[in-house]
Amino acid sequence: MSTDKSTTPGVNSNYTSCKLWQIICYSMVPAVGNFFMIVFTMNAYIAKGGYGLATALAASIASSGKLFDAVTDPLCAVLVPKMRSKRFGAARPIIAIGYLMMAASVLGIMFVFPGMGIVPYAICYMLYILGRTIHNQGKNIASNLITNNPKQRPLIGRCSQIYTMVLAMLLSLYRGKILFPIFGGLTFELLQVIGVTCVIACLIMDLLAMFALKDCDTYENVLAHYHPSVKIKLSDMVGMLKHNSAFVAGVVSDASDKLANEVASASVVNTLVFGVLIGNYGFTGDISIYTTITSVVLIFFITGIAKKIGAGKAYLRYTWVATGVAIAMFLFFLMGEYTQISVKLIPTVIFVVLYSMLTASKSTTNAAIVTMYQDIADYEFYLTGKYEPGLVVATITMLGKIVSAAGGMITAALLATIGYVDNVPQPGDPATQKVFWITMLMWLGMMILGWVCSIIAMHWYPLTAEKMVEVQAANKIRREENLAAQKAAMAAEK
Repeated sequence: MSTDKSTTPGVNSNYTSCKLWQIICYSMVPAVGNFFMIVFTMNAYIAKGGYGLATALAASIASSGKLFDAVTDPLCAVLVPKMRSKRFGAARPIIAIGYLMMAASVLGIMFVFPGMGIVPYAICYMLYILGRTIHNQGKNIASNLITNNPKQRPLIGRCSQIYTMVLAMLLSLYRGKILFPIFGGLTFELLQVIGVTCVIACLIMDLLAMFALKDCDTYENVLAHYHPSVKIKLSDMVGMLKHNSAFVAGVVSDASDKLANEVASASVVNTLVFGVLIGNYGFTGDISIYTTITSVVLIFFITGIAKKIGAGKAYLRYTWVATGVAIAMFLFFLMGEYTQISVKLIPTVIFVVLYSMLTASKSTTNAAIVTMYQDIADYEFYLTGKYEPGLVVATITMLGKIVSAAGGMITAALLATIGYVDNVPQPGDPATQKVFWITMLMWLGMMILGWVCSIIAMHWYPLTAEKMVEVQAANKIRREENLAAQKAAMAAEK
């Protein structure tokens, strides 16, 4: 098979490639996890509206979930890859199991257990965490099976981010323009409708993605990545911290970004920005159209750059851009014109431009870091002969989640300083000076801090475009040797 048309390594190429339609469909897998995550970022409203739980208690459960997630990530990364089916490969069954668990958690928390107290709420939340962990493991395995071609890998990040942004835009319009007027606020009934929408939409996306994986997620392709004598262990996490500088840079960048986004992307922060400071919650739906268009344009641009200069350099370049835009947004709000947004033309235009660029910058850096994860996993295979993309990504995200577990508590603590202890912000609440500064800290201050940490960490990232050519050439030879050893081992058993 030619590597231009298949996912089988070709004779004259160091790369595994696939068809464009397969990338387009497969890239829906990360969007599925993000859609479920969007539902659970509204956990404060779910806990209050469906279970009568205080904001601080809901934040404590969310933070505990992050720690639970951090523990289950590496465990699943070691155990899950051993699940190999001769008919369905390795990635597809894992993706299916993860989806079913997340869907069950949403339906349970929204429809089965409301009013029954903290225990069933916490169980459903932890089920979602575990389901997303397993779903991500399937994604991590599939990402390295479907292609390692540097011309194609950035396309996965491009498509994934576009899907996520379009879903977020549609959900914002759906929530702000259709459901909000119907239910008269961010009610529990509104959240139930969003939950059902998520379950149905994600089922369709996962089915399309699994269909796209049918050619690459085969038993033989999976075997080619594992030598019979090489065992994957939890202790490999420590080894990666010692010998893989790309891995260390990824850990720091991911952890700082996650902590910042955990606070800045919380639904309560969105309510404070649009519903309280700006005073027009419905404007979130209006502006989402502009931010999505801007983000799509920039993502096409940055993924095109990533194909030429490498994901690491592209990520660093746009992290600088994102930091500058966040500072510009803070200065604009500091001038006090934010109350005129959606009222007067000039403040509205300035805000829309800056907000679109801020959202686009976050999306483009996320698109670049997706490709970085895959490169780091291939680099580990190059260094040690161990194919463990699940463990590489799980360890990076595990350490990030341990740090970001503080995000929910930071949010709750900051909200408490402006009077939100047993309740949550609602559109129309008073916009005091204290509310302004706390909102700026949660929304922009945390993002700036996270990006500065990432910029420092990327100084030690070694995977240039030239280095990855060397890595993939060596890995191609290693896969051929592994497949021959696997076949010899199976023949000896017979």
